[in-house]
Amino acid sequence: MNDSLPVFAQIQQIIENDIISGAYSADDLIISTNQISRLYNVNPTTAVKAVSRMTEDGILYKRPGIGMCLSAGAREKITARRKETFLNQTINALLSEARTLGITVGELVEVIKNKEGENSHD
Repeated sequence: MNDSLPVFAQIQQIIENDIISGAYSADDLIISTNQISRLYNVNPTTAVKAVSRMTEDGILYKRPGIGMCLSAGAREKITARRKETFLNQTINALLSEARTLGITVGELVEVIKNKEGENSHD
């Protein structure tokens, strides 16, 4: 855990990363809040908050007596939300910082192309 986000949001992000990567499929039982609490050494209330937010967002649903399960379409919901954030917040912050530093859009594009080329050889 780090200080960049509240702990519950970091836990939510970890679980969402697992969902995006395919570790869970629709209707799969996810890690319990008790397991989250032990695994990440956090207060159980923090784990409950992360799972509750995901339930409110329609990512998870409760199966009484069983636990929390992955909703159908959860992966798509998560990626759509993250894409929207990336395109509207991250890119704006990138462009703002580039302007501050005197970096042109052309220079940014060139750096992105070079990085993409470097990463495609991994």
